Amino acid sequence: MHAPMTDHMLALKRVLRYIQGTFDYGLHLYKSSSCTLISYTDADWVGCPDTRKSTSGYCVFLGDNLVSWSSKR
Repeated sequence: MHAPMTDHMLALKRVLRYIQGTFDYGLHLYKSSSCTLISYTDADWVGCPDTRKSTSGYCVFLGDNLVSWSSKR
């Protein structure tokens, strides 16, 4: 079993390798005064009267930077 610090370092290396491999994908992170991780989510259960399908979505911000999002019907 790894020590917690070792686990964090392994996770950091994995993230950095991912970023290095996706450098040209267009994700831009800008300097922000905040380093807070905030997420928002919403769902509209069976909101479409024609298909009776739900719509849901989320977005995640690190400071002022959008780092992840999804929207599904």
